[in-house]
Amino acid sequence: MPRGLDFITVGFWNIEKHYKITADKSVPFGYQMSASTYFVVEQIVNWYRTYHVDVIVLAEVVDGSGAGDRFMHYLATRLNAVGYPAPAFRSGFRWSPTRSGTKSVCNFGFLWNTEVPGLQGLGERVSWYWEKDHTRPALILPTGVATIGAIHAKASRGNRKDGKQPPYNQAMKEISEAALHIGRQNRPGLLIGDMNVPFDSVPFDWKRTMAQYGWGQVPPNVAPTHVTRGLDEFKRYEGRHASVLDYAWRNPGIAQCLPENPHPGYQSWDYVDHAPIMYHVATTANELPIVILEEKKNEGQGRPVPA
Repeated sequence: MPRGLDFITVGFWNIEKHYKITADKSVPFGYQMSASTYFVVEQIVNWYRTYHVDVIVLAEVVDGSGAGDRFMHYLATRLNAVGYPAPAFRSGFRWSPTRSGTKSVCNFGFLWNTEVPGLQGLGERVSWYWEKDHTRPALILPTGVATIGAIHAKASRGNRKDGKQPPYNQAMKEISEAALHIGRQNRPGLLIGDMNVPFDSVPFDWKRTMAQYGWGQVPPNVAPTHVTRGLDEFKRYEGRHASVLDYAWRNPGIAQCLPENPHPGYQSWDYVDHAPIMYHVATTANELPIVILEEKKNEGQGRPVPA
């Protein structure tokens, strides 16, 4: 089952604005960064080293004086120094304006391995899908296997005081319309990202609407994917509310959509309050040349089997 022709591995991570790097020729790879940004970089490098992920989309990459492009290019450089034969990652960055016309702080960066069939020239094919009443656009990446949509939906629990705004209505509107846009391309489709709707809290009416168009949820095999921050009485970090906000929706063109945990036992909420997620996406039901990690209940560690 050839990678890039029958299946690809897709990852997503809301990195919560940890992107700042400063040029310094005295350090390896020429840039210094904070501990939290260093954590993000090293996790992405280990992500490819362990799982050979083909496409990674990062949310909440901020831009300022070219900072978004610079950070993504740095990540591609780091990835291309991993393993033998080395991959050939390229990077892209797309920023969107706010309603007031300024640059948003919730932009997308993306990485793809041009050694994988169907990913060559991906950067020139990437586009936005954005309706006027959407808070942020969805990123559309047409790979050879499937059209991948990446989304960071608007966090909206609804107006519960007067009942006029149903729970998660804005987020589900953005999710469903992005899925329908992908579906109109008549190709296998995956919508991955920070849905800002807990996996088990998708309203029934919205779930039924998505099902009518052939779209279904796929859990990420990561729980939780998001933990809000807080401090205890000793001013130490303390995780509070936990939920599964990051996951995928698939359409009928995808025969297999298998989740794998790219960071088993993730507990680094004090660095980044979202965990990374990853799916192996195939258009046929043939056996994937991948063994899914099974998390050990007692140790919280995965059993790594390279692709």
